[in-house]
Amino acid sequence: MRRFVIPRAAVAVVACLVGVGLAGAASAQELGLIYAAVIDQTGQPVTDLAPEEFQVSEDGNAARVVSADVGAEPMKIALLVDNGRRISMGQAINPLRDGVAAFIENIPAEHEIGLFTVGGQIRRRVGFTTDRGELLEEVADIHVDNAGSVRFIDGVRETWDRRYDGDEAWPIFVAVLTDALESSAFMNEDRFMGWVGNLRAGGVTVHSVLWRSRGAGFAGQVATGFAINLAENTGGRYTQIAAATAYEDNLRQLATDMAAHWDQASIRYRVIYERPDPAGQSVSVSVTRPGVNLQLFGDRSMP
Repeated sequence: MRRFVIPRAAVAVVACLVGVGLAGAASAQELGLIYAAVIDQTGQPVTDLAPEEFQVSEDGNAARVVSADVGAEPMKIALLVDNGRRISMGQAINPLRDGVAAFIENIPAEHEIGLFTVGGQIRRRVGFTTDRGELLEEVADIHVDNAGSVRFIDGVRETWDRRYDGDEAWPIFVAVLTDALESSAFMNEDRFMGWVGNLRAGGVTVHSVLWRSRGAGFAGQVATGFAINLAENTGGRYTQIAAATAYEDNLRQLATDMAAHWDQASIRYRVIYERPDPAGQSVSVSVTRPGVNLQLFGDRSMP
């Protein structure tokens, strides 16, 4: 995503993004979403702006700002773990547990984590909590489900619908996957793409770490394709590993990077606005408060 920081001109500082992907909404008025960091002349973040201090337009057509809030709340992370038969076939249950535990231990304590398994059936292990002891105890008790498939997409969909309120500042999914057959019922292409749009509108990010074994064939390609698709469409990260023993290092690094990214991005405003009719391709945002610089981001992608 190209980023622009434009010095203040007159009483407004203006920044533009061209061709930015905007999230749709299931309402009569389509909504746009943009993230903005506002910095004063000393380099300190400005976090007390009101929505009316933002001005947004698309291709020069003014848009009404609905809300502009700083996302300083902690992350709410749904940790989805594939514990299906592929784990047993690869004798990988201990590397799986070690990797999930490493992730939990390296997410700072203020962030909530919920633990779910999605091998064969979707099961809530621990509801969203900051209690790392409870989470780690349950991780040690994860066993293999004999199902030969994974319900990754259904796991994300059901958890988003049932476990999130919809107004969280940082809704995040982290999927620990194998290349087992994806057996979710939610497979119609049109429904899937509409659902992905709703995830984007809700500010959801989906990260995946997927163990791709040799000879996985078409089933592995399907699982991999869904993981890549969700990561690319939500600003998440997709990591493919060749051995289950790599779960631990990769999940530890993902947790470290997520925490560092939150430190940087939690000062950004999440600006929601009503898109003009006709909608445009170039989005311009200005702030009426003098003496500040503005930097825009199309999503919350990690570097």
